[in-house]
Amino acid sequence: MKAILFFLLAGLGLVFGQDQRVFGRSDEVSLSGKILRIEVGENDLTNGQSFKFWERILERAKEEGAKGIIFDLNTPGGLAFPTKELMTKISEVGIPTVSFVNPDAISAGSFIAVSTDRIYMKPGGLIGSSGIVNSMGTEIDPVMRAKLESYFGAHLRYIAEKKGHRLEVIEAMMVLSDEDRQIGDVTVKAGELLNLNSIDATKMLDDGPLLAEAEVEDLEGVLKMEGWDQDELVTAEPTGFEKLAWWIASYSGILIMIGLGGGYFELKTPGFGIGGIVCLSAFGIFFFGNYMAGNMAGYELAALFILGIILIAVEAFVIPGFGVAGITGFLLIIGALAFSMLDGMEWQKYQWGGADGGDLMDAFERPALNLALGIFGSLAFLFAMLKFLPQLKFIENTMLPGSLARGNGSEDQSKAKLVGVSGVATTNLRPNGKAEIDGKVFEVLAEGEFVDKGEAIRVVSSDGMGVAVKRIEG
Repeated sequence: MKAILFFLLAGLGLVFGQDQRVFGRSDEVSLSGKILRIEVGENDLTNGQSFKFWERILERAKEEGAKGIIFDLNTPGGLAFPTKELMTKISEVGIPTVSFVNPDAISAGSFIAVSTDRIYMKPGGLIGSSGIVNSMGTEIDPVMRAKLESYFGAHLRYIAEKKGHRLEVIEAMMVLSDEDRQIGDVTVKAGELLNLNSIDATKMLDDGPLLAEAEVEDLEGVLKMEGWDQDELVTAEPTGFEKLAWWIASYSGILIMIGLGGGYFELKTPGFGIGGIVCLSAFGIFFFGNYMAGNMAGYELAALFILGIILIAVEAFVIPGFGVAGITGFLLIIGALAFSMLDGMEWQKYQWGGADGGDLMDAFERPALNLALGIFGSLAFLFAMLKFLPQLKFIENTMLPGSLARGNGSEDQSKAKLVGVSGVATTNLRPNGKAEIDGKVFEVLAEGEFVDKGEAIRVVSSDGMGVAVKRIEG
């Protein structure tokens, strides 16, 4: 029953997460005939949540027939590989697109600008310096750099030519040269990357501007240049449901702590109760939130997590002791939880040996912290639960009945005296079951090895969490 519920809840979260538009779309303004403003701020190009949101909003703009899209850029750059994918989405959206460099579009920000049909710049703004570096700002191995520059360079040339931008400008922004280069009236010295200010970028050559169409003060100026109406402008914003998912992902450690605590509570109580419900809910929300937030949580990792639960259950209820099945299940659970919190965009870049990042451990830093918080927090939670819950009459009398017989108010004291008392198992203990102790039948939990019906047992602990017994050897 418990395994089935795990499957149902995990599946429910992923089904709802399969299409982000299932929730939240009803409160979004239709984009039909609208000018869509997509803001790309200082930190937006460094996390997977932004890219997942932009992918969805571009799809909406295409499906609903938006009139145009303005990328409002003010960014020092970010992740190269996700930006490359975003460039493709922008170039293929089938809607007029423009960029407003407001005021800076550096590195990956310039990639986005080049992906649009036209570029406008705020006076004093900057665009360029698009070389590939890692997040620590240190140099990349020369062979890897050549590989990356060839890969991204080919894509940028394709996009630039498709959008009518000057290839020599794009190349000078991205690739270092051993000699001075002349780009229009701008000289790029050997060993430097091209970075254009608004005056440089808008200088007119014989066949058009060097890169940008014009200098404009604000979005109203962009709209006027494009012949678009101010009343048609709408700003893309995450739905309340997306914001909730991002919030859930940020508190993954607490959800793990609650889930583990609930699972332990369930194992210590007979039947299926509140502990199981709390455990299922916490981990269902965990996988759902991380999936929606753009992390690697998905069907595969949820399946590995459930498989780990099943293996631990097999170890607990079928195979005595704690061996291969239990250890494997534990590792699957830990691995599934850690990878589910890993930013999907962060993972992609390591196929190229860590471009955009330091090393693989950097990507796992936050998942590891959340996992540690969840595990150690759950241990503290369990300690508090074992210490204080037995004192609560609601727990003792309603959720965790110790005896099948009706009591007279003295059960707490009689149970406390059971430690060390011998009895006999009246059912198989796998590990839960029933035993007759001191003339009464109790719900008990076998510690260590399982106990068969009719075997002698001895009580090793007795509190509000239940009666624990062990088989008497010999």
